[in-house]
Amino acid sequence: MAHAQRCVQAPPPPGSFDAIVLGSGVSTAVPQLAHVLHGRCESASTAVRKDGLAVCQEAAENAASKNRRLNVSLLVRYSPEDGSRVRHIMIDAGKTMRQAALATLPMYGVKSIDALLLTHGHADAILGMDDLRDLQVTEKVLDEKGQHIGYRLADAAGPMQIISNKATLDRVREVFPYLHEPPDLIRPGVLRRRIAYTEFVEVSHDEVAIQIDGLPVTLFPVWHGGTYVSLGFAFGAEGSSYPLVYISDVKDVPPNTMIWLEAVGQRGIEVFIVDALARQPHPTHMSLDEALNLVRKLRPQRSFFVGMDSCAIGDHDEVNEELAALKASEGLDVQLAHDGLHLSNFVAMRSAENKRAGSVLPSTDAAKHPRRM
Repeated sequence: MAHAQRCVQAPPPPGSFDAIVLGSGVSTAVPQLAHVLHGRCESASTAVRKDGLAVCQEAAENAASKNRRLNVSLLVRYSPEDGSRVRHIMIDAGKTMRQAALATLPMYGVKSIDALLLTHGHADAILGMDDLRDLQVTEKVLDEKGQHIGYRLADAAGPMQIISNKATLDRVREVFPYLHEPPDLIRPGVLRRRIAYTEFVEVSHDEVAIQIDGLPVTLFPVWHGGTYVSLGFAFGAEGSSYPLVYISDVKDVPPNTMIWLEAVGQRGIEVFIVDALARQPHPTHMSLDEALNLVRKLRPQRSFFVGMDSCAIGDHDEVNEELAALKASEGLDVQLAHDGLHLSNFVAMRSAENKRAGSVLPSTDAAKHPRRM
């Protein structure tokens, strides 16, 4: 029986894309299980709101709380210029991916994912990948006698592309070996079982420009503690700038990446999304002050922080009141993101020149020729 129809958010117009924050929180998600079960938080100075209620307690008791945060993840909806179907690109599929999908995807009419970009191989980025099977629309295939023999992807869709560097994809192969095995096809395009039909796309360098069904995406490395590489992503090309730059898991920025980011910042970043775990320094994530210093260097039009531990950074609305003061004092438009935040009106490309050339990261031959995915 079909479900009742619901109102959905219209897709972006042709030649543009939008972005929805599927998750904005720390790897444990918020409220943290231990905080709720033990009835206390370790971050005493930031864990209590002005009304005296603990931040994680408010998150646990208020289903609509913006202090509730799932694992960091982003959905990009891209409408090709030719008017063909909207493409859906997701960044990361962590432990809370299923919960995020249930909460947000129906509101935007998203039934399938065309490509999954992975930042790195930690649990909060990959451990939801078993549920990718439900992010592909399949239809039953019957034989000549009307017997059910298998499944095929609807709308002539191809396999879901899983895009990342070698280290991350090797980790996915270890954790989910069945996701990269050759598909069990009983005839061309017909799967014996309904499992995720994927194609692993290993980028040759951590610094490379690609295209996903016509949407330009530049991948670049940042350091997620020590020299452990996590990938950042810059979407679209408007002149020589990027409408959206996304860095979800970062402690430090390598010198070459910083040179490139500063050059992009001088040309203009419309929206910058970046990691900001807590008030205090952390070995693998930027603190609030470190993230603000990066924003000061790049001077984007708008910035949003993700990856927060609500108890260690403070109540969502109270912190955003504090950050709002920076607009008057420093000209910085910066806020904490929240799960479900919708960012719209990004232009994918504006000139024929952009279609021919991608932005080049320093000292990286592979980035000079964008690859069409």
